[in-house]
Amino acid sequence: GFDVAFRLAPRINAAGRMDVASEVIELFCTRDSARAAELAAKLERLNRERCDTEAAALREIETRMSSDSELASDRLLVIDGEGWHRGVIGILASRVVERTAKPAIVVSIEEGIAYGSGRSVDGFPLLDAIEGCADLFTRFGGHAFAVGFALPAADLPELKCRLRLYAEEHLPAREPERLLRIQAELPLDRITPVLAGWLRKLEPFGHGNPEPIFVARKARLLAPPRIMKNRHIRLELAQEPAYHSARNSAHDPVLAGSSSAIRAVGWDLAARAAALGLAKGSLIDLAYRIRENDHPEYGGLEVEIAGMDPARA
Repeated sequence: GFDVAFRLAPRINAAGRMDVASEVIELFCTRDSARAAELAAKLERLNRERCDTEAAALREIETRMSSDSELASDRLLVIDGEGWHRGVIGILASRVVERTAKPAIVVSIEEGIAYGSGRSVDGFPLLDAIEGCADLFTRFGGHAFAVGFALPAADLPELKCRLRLYAEEHLPAREPERLLRIQAELPLDRITPVLAGWLRKLEPFGHGNPEPIFVARKARLLAPPRIMKNRHIRLELAQEPAYHSARNSAHDPVLAGSSSAIRAVGWDLAARAAALGLAKGSLIDLAYRIRENDHPEYGGLEVEIAGMDPARA
């Protein structure tokens, strides 16, 4: 058998060849083990390329959000870029929603056409918002929490203007609220590549299939917080061994001595870290998502902090 995670959107590529959809079907149907291995390797390579593309575009979006105060203050975020792969713009929109708690639309501009994909938050039907701009689109569709569309790139400024006005009328002028739904308690030293692989099998995540959020108690900072761009933080954390009960430790020698470090990133949490007075040795409880970072300097498993508080006694 072959274990392959797919997150590739079927489409026609620049060479006019049907992309991976037919090869995915062939992989599941073939009885030729050599051909199956060849297809699995190719699809895994394409998936890594997609991950790299997604990570690069997300870094560009984060840079733009941190430097453009007008964009960051919008109630409905519309972010466009030249040549962003259409197969990842929906994932990028979901990432922006996670980090800002605002509805977001990510747009890729290719050869004069703007392709958009949007994700929303509870209480704001995104399809209603874009239906008011139907005259601009060559095609559009979706539902309350996810939309997609295409329009001439020349009409993108008009779309942004209309959506900004719509959001100002239909979204309250208050700090976005983040309601965290915790799926399970998972100590940091229980995070493994195998677990991350199984979580990938649950994708794609969206409103009807939310990405799991875990909670870890009594995580210790191994170094002072590193501040990035005056807004974000990076932490080096280890699960406090004393957190595990004596009963569990006695039956699990891995847990008994486990304190391996893991990196954590917190978007827009620099002010929160300062308010908590975080320093080397601080103990925190945190809600988090598991991430696999492809960054050349910070690659590997890490956690994305969704919320944090001082550790409870």
